[in-house]
Amino acid sequence: MQKYIILLLSFSVTLFGCSNRPSGLPALYPCKITVTQDGTPLAGASVILVNISDTEKGQAWTPAGKTDSNGVAVMRTNSQYNGAATGKYRIIVEKVETEPSKLGPPPSADTPEYEVWSDKIANENLAQFALVEAVYSSSTTPHEIDVGKGSNDKTIDVGKAVRVKM
Repeated sequence: MQKYIILLLSFSVTLFGCSNRPSGLPALYPCKITVTQDGTPLAGASVILVNISDTEKGQAWTPAGKTDSNGVAVMRTNSQYNGAATGKYRIIVEKVETEPSKLGPPPSADTPEYEVWSDKIANENLAQFALVEAVYSSSTTPHEIDVGKGSNDKTIDVGKAVRVKM
């Protein structure tokens, strides 16, 4: 009898699926944004899609990604689900550099010295620099994408390289 129950459960999972999708998550479509700066791929930049066609949906389900060495960011909604919901989005690109610490590299995390180092670095107030022009890292960005069925791949350029103290 137990064998039949296990078989029935296996069949049910196969037939109906087992999903951790949250209630209300809309259909998502694959979406990639390729970012260049002055024509060169921009690695390590954060790309955020801000929904401008449905502000309520945009606030609940935010697609974002980080560019790889080729400047390509694969969008994931709420950092967990591949793709983006249908809609029109502004493409915001940010890249920040933090000044190196004068404290040097951290000691091993399992030593008492690490806690002391960690406290010191937290109070060091290291300068940060924006590496993307402000126009592209705010709602003033001219870059937009309309996500839906079909290809949702877009290449954008974020202007000249900058290093502006924040």
